[in-house]
Amino acid sequence: MKYTLHELNRLPTICTSQADDLKIEKNGVRVWLSRCTVEDGEPFNNKVTVEKCENGCWVVVEEYQAE
Repeated sequence: MKYTLHELNRLPTICTSQADDLKIEKNGVRVWLSRCTVEDGEPFNNKVTVEKCENGCWVVVEEYQAE
């Protein structure tokens, strides 16, 4: 499921990393919303990173632009 920017912004931030806000963590999946822009080096604004826990390690399974 791809989340919209509006949906993600309405969710509380669970924790923050250097450049991203963790918005969802459930069932072995994490959804991060970047606070950086293309000017900061991201491939696009409002980048969403989806991670999945596989064999005890978090692996990026998808990146997309939230609109």
